[in-house]
Amino acid sequence: MRIAGYLALGAAAASVAACGGGGGGGGGGCTPGNTAAMTISSSGLSPKAVCVLPSGTVTFTNSDSVQHGIAFDASACPGVSPVTVDAGTSKAVTFLTVQICTFHDRDSATNSAFQGTVAVAQAAVSGPGY
Repeated sequence: MRIAGYLALGAAAASVAACGGGGGGGGGGCTPGNTAAMTISSSGLSPKAVCVLPSGTVTFTNSDSVQHGIAFDASACPGVSPVTVDAGTSKAVTFLTVQICTFHDRDSATNSAFQGTVAVAQAAVSGPGY
């Protein structure tokens, strides 16, 4: 598993592999690409669900004024380590194998606004949140 820090926010924003045409949660399905992006703000995640191809990368951008810790649920996403995203920065996480990875902010584990899903798939994904 590789975890790399990205500060290239423009590149992350240009990658339009997010589900539902970029908004997630719209019910339009998700066609996986090599990259996707999620933004963390004081009100939660946007979008809440994205998809990538195996070996694809999701960039988490923290636009909040406080640090956020992304904790992947071990049973849903084995082998993916948690990451800390400092305020005003981004971190990229690479997902190697086909799986549905659920995660939460380690400091707001029960707050649904800070819970999300990364689908790692070879083909389009549909269902709740996509």
